Amino acid sequence: MGRRRSQRVAALVLAALLATAATAGVAACSSGSGGGQTSQTPAKRFVAILGHQPSGLAKAVAARGTLVVGEDPEFAPQSSVDSTGAWSGFDVDVAREVGAVLGLKVEFRQLDWARVPAALAADRYDVAISSMATVPKPPGRLAFAAPYAYSTAQVAVRQGSAAITTLGEIRGKSIGVSASTTFQQFLAAAGGVGVALYPSDADALPDVANGSLAGAMTADTTATVEQAAGAQIAATGAGFFYQPQAFAARRGEADFVAVLDGALKTMRRNGTLSALSRKWYHGLDVSARPAASVPLFSRALAMLKAGTYPLQ
Repeated sequence: MGRRRSQRVAALVLAALLATAATAGVAACSSGSGGGQTSQTPAKRFVAILGHQPSGLAKAVAARGTLVVGEDPEFAPQSSVDSTGAWSGFDVDVAREVGAVLGLKVEFRQLDWARVPAALAADRYDVAISSMATVPKPPGRLAFAAPYAYSTAQVAVRQGSAAITTLGEIRGKSIGVSASTTFQQFLAAAGGVGVALYPSDADALPDVANGSLAGAMTADTTATVEQAAGAQIAATGAGFFYQPQAFAARRGEADFVAVLDGALKTMRRNGTLSALSRKWYHGLDVSARPAASVPLFSRALAMLKAGTYPLQ
């Protein structure tokens, strides 16, 4: 789904409002996130997850004692960096928690979306943790860990207006959407929708609020953050489709991906992943898989083509 650059304005507001919550709430989750392994070296923790000595990149990271993470500096509230060079955001906190579970320090480096596969191959960073959608597959030779978040497509409407949660309610209306995104692909496949293109999802929301558009298709996270920042919009319903988001690493590093998966399992089990999501997305838990009635994006397109899409 679109990168939604206009959300960066919300970063400073979120950082200020949530600083106390970050210290009081999530820090408490992190204190025991090592699973009682605080005395173990990274290498021993890796062995505990893998059942054997790590190889390849996993071995190198364990020996180094530092996880180098690629992050987008202009992707708030997922990730952003301030004038002092301090990183913050949902993905940033997730990365730090992965490091805590694995006994690793975490170093952040700037991510360029067009060069992620090349940067991973060149060892500029070990892993990209930046809400990367796994469907449709990004270009390049990437390996993904298990999903840690899910982005769900909803239609935001003017606050106080009737909700739009089915295809029947979308068709015949003017819907804003970010160009060249899965949202645009979905509406084109659905047919019968007046599509208005915008540079980003968030750019369409003011026209929803002033009544120029019946609605705008966007991610549940975007709608939640923008509404919390004062946008006069509302988005409800299970969603039209979803996309899993996962850590990206270079292919051929099975041990490293397995170690990342092990850390995520711990974070799900101890509730940290859910807590971080609720912190940054105003109570929304993106770590939870969407309802069974909401199809994966690729499946949604196939069902639209076959005329079997469920939300008619």
